[in-house]
Amino acid sequence: MNFASLLAACLIARLCLAWTPAQTRQQRRLAAQIDDDTYPPAPWSFSNARVLYQPTLVRTSAARAVTPRDGLTLLSCFGYTLGGVFIVDWTDSPVGPYREVAVLSGLVARGLSIGAWAAHIVVTTPASVSGGRQIFGLPTVMGTIDFKAAEESDGEAWRRELSGARDLLEGIAVAFKVGIGAAQPGIAEPAERLRRRVERAPTTRGFDFASDADVTVNGWDGWSGGAPEDGPSLSLPSFSGRIVEFPELLRYPLKLGPASRIALRPAMPTRWRGVSDDLAAVLDGPRACPCIQVDGVSVEAGRPEVV
Repeated sequence: MNFASLLAACLIARLCLAWTPAQTRQQRRLAAQIDDDTYPPAPWSFSNARVLYQPTLVRTSAARAVTPRDGLTLLSCFGYTLGGVFIVDWTDSPVGPYREVAVLSGLVARGLSIGAWAAHIVVTTPASVSGGRQIFGLPTVMGTIDFKAAEESDGEAWRRELSGARDLLEGIAVAFKVGIGAAQPGIAEPAERLRRRVERAPTTRGFDFASDADVTVNGWDGWSGGAPEDGPSLSLPSFSGRIVEFPELLRYPLKLGPASRIALRPAMPTRWRGVSDDLAAVLDGPRACPCIQVDGVSVEAGRPEVV
């Protein structure tokens, strides 16, 4: 199940218009496979999910290497597109509880519909692997996902972020003063260089990829309990396919909401070792904004169709 495209599309505040193509022989074959007794009939409902999404900027060259070129347009600006790391704890699903880590390679468009492309998805149960691949055409692989609480509080992490931003601004100020002759290194040092800077140990928060299929999430805490029975929701499209099980391009509707809470949390860096070159290239991008946390959210996934 790919919940990943929802928040990425919301960040750019675009309205996505529904588009339903005429049914083809491929679509009838797909519908017959979906109606197998192994899975309940569509729509598929996921309730009380917990989500962390860290938006990142992905180099266009890295995104194009893992994103379909035919049928979809990669949306980019100044050599970057919007991707990120998407973590979900599915506490209630048609295939039972499982965890998911989705790596988004970029924003894509087909006509007036915009979504995010999930280039790599790790899940933690065999049923979620087969359901993701055989039902939704997603590149799910079996792996391990460990959740750990952060060693530092959110307040400490926010202060770290603000300190880093201040250091950056002071560096710009120093360069400006030297450029206009208001300061001379070694003779008339700018005040920003005279201030004693506090050395801080690297943060342990973030997403650690030990391999393509082994991920540890440091900072999985601060959740609120319960899921609301009613509230606002948003419907958006999701794209998938282009795998061995479904070489066609697929599109299926996703309904997000209601949720008990949406909050901004300190940014979560991504670290990796021993991963494939394509995955490393997608992960190697700057964070676009703070991390987004969604508590107790309900998701409804519709029937995939070939587009």
